[in-house]
Amino acid sequence: MRIVLYGGAGYLGTVATRHLTELGHQVTVVDGLIYQRGDDPARLLPSASTFIQADLRDPAALRRAATGADAVVHLGGLVGEPACALDETLAVELNYASPVLAAEVARTAGVKHVVFFSSCSVYGHHDGTVDEDTTPNPLGIYARTKVLAERTLTGLLNDRALTVLRLATVHGRSPRQRLDSVANRMTAQALATGRIPLNGGTQRRPLVHVADVADVLAQVLTTPDGHRTFNVGADRENYTIAEIAQTVQQAVPGCRIDAGPERDEADARDYRTSFARLTAAFPGACPTPLSHGVREVADAVQAGDLDHPDLPEYDNLVGLKNSLADGRIRALADDDCTRLHADYTRTSWSVR
Repeated sequence: MRIVLYGGAGYLGTVATRHLTELGHQVTVVDGLIYQRGDDPARLLPSASTFIQADLRDPAALRRAATGADAVVHLGGLVGEPACALDETLAVELNYASPVLAAEVARTAGVKHVVFFSSCSVYGHHDGTVDEDTTPNPLGIYARTKVLAERTLTGLLNDRALTVLRLATVHGRSPRQRLDSVANRMTAQALATGRIPLNGGTQRRPLVHVADVADVLAQVLTTPDGHRTFNVGADRENYTIAEIAQTVQQAVPGCRIDAGPERDEADARDYRTSFARLTAAFPGACPTPLSHGVREVADAVQAGDLDHPDLPEYDNLVGLKNSLADGRIRALADDDCTRLHADYTRTSWSVR
């Protein structure tokens, strides 16, 4: 199968590219490498893949990659509310305009299947357990762009297969490592300082290992079937923030948890997620426990494979700040981005 991964040189994408090429697929990666200078695609990606460095808002580059493809996967963009808050216009362009442009190009090019990486963050704050039929409750720019992209792609691709993957919070090792997601960050901090800062503790989060996400992607790519939305993770991998910290503490003997306020006022997300639909479609999906990803990161830090865990290359927020300051990334506000930004500005977010 000929597969295009838009944003395929990132934390998730590099793992997915390796997995898909090992399965025998022809993979083309399109990525702008926006977070730091000097990223070497040869280091990040397998030689069996094809790499195109291009802006994911460039329809010509999207079209060049999509021509002749069986499926396109959009997993690029800014991750998390802090990153999106640095420049809301840029966030809308990368998280909403880019996947819509990719879908428009895919439809014109005759691509049969589009996969869009969304997030369980769309649920925001909910009592009880949420599933794919729960009304989204986006609490910030990141979640809003994901919700809007899901809606627009559903209407745009009404005549072909669309799979939306709402990911739990990802952890574990990757060729393009991140240490700014909650479990990875706690693990790196525990080893570097002997302490695990804990803001809040009762908020609930689902977690998923990065390799499990790549495997789910491979399975959905080989089973296109109309319009589908899946939460990606496992029911047993729902944790409170305090439980994540305790898992890290067990893996890093001698470290201590530094508890802060009972609630993290900067992050109101709190939800328990059902993954029953994914399990029914793909029995055995997402088997890797949180403890395994924590151990992977801890071993890599202790072995020196992750030098200086506080470096900007491991933190997308810091990397984005540097890219903005250096002028390596900016909002384009060109005709396409302006057209699609208007969708965002006129959308009401009172959706519950």
